Amino acid sequence: MPPADDLGGPSLVQRASSGRLRRGLFWREPSLVLIFIFAGAFVAQAVTGGPMSWGLSGQALADGRWHVVISHMLAHAGLGHLFANGSALLALTPIVVRRFGHDRSGWARYGLLFAGSGFVGALAFVVAHLADGVPMVGASGAICGLWGAVARIRPEGGFASLWSRQVGGHTKAFAISNAVVFGIVYLLVSMSGGTGGIASEAHVGGFAFGLLATPWLAPLAGRTVEHTTFNPSSG
Repeated sequence: MPPADDLGGPSLVQRASSGRLRRGLFWREPSLVLIFIFAGAFVAQAVTGGPMSWGLSGQALADGRWHVVISHMLAHAGLGHLFANGSALLALTPIVVRRFGHDRSGWARYGLLFAGSGFVGALAFVVAHLADGVPMVGASGAICGLWGAVARIRPEGGFASLWSRQVGGHTKAFAISNAVVFGIVYLLVSMSGGTGGIASEAHVGGFAFGLLATPWLAPLAGRTVEHTTFNPSSG
């Protein structure tokens, strides 16, 4: 999970999540709409032969199955995958929506961030796997874009510089989390004799898009970037 903010105390995730429940805004968040869509897609894929036909790969695109550019973000490899992505959505979305707004414009900005992160992550994955044709399913690239957005959003307004301590802390947490999850999944797959893994390229592509695009997608009144610096030696 993203680290506590630089001002001390609960992290942005904790504050936004608790505030969401207190104010009764839970139902107004796009994360619930996405989870509902993911759940519907999970049922649909179960009756259409499984998630692989929904998966994105260079081979699928070469075969003319361009629908996988979108369908791969709706499908999930199992209940555990669906639960993990749903939990991440519930944690990260309130912070982004609080900055983008709960109105139609805010939802549109959120949608552009989510879709853009997903598409950039998909591109990164396809480029990295042109030769092997490995398919990818899941919205992890798009969700990592939300994490990239959270890394830029300051607790009290404005956006942190790319070289700020806040962004550095989130980037470090992102890298560690992906390494840990990759190791766990690799171990489980090896022990079970199955196949599969983590689409790290999609994660990195989505996170990078969120980092770079968020200040430009935000309402004009909230685009101030604080030019603080990150000192690696300070931890």
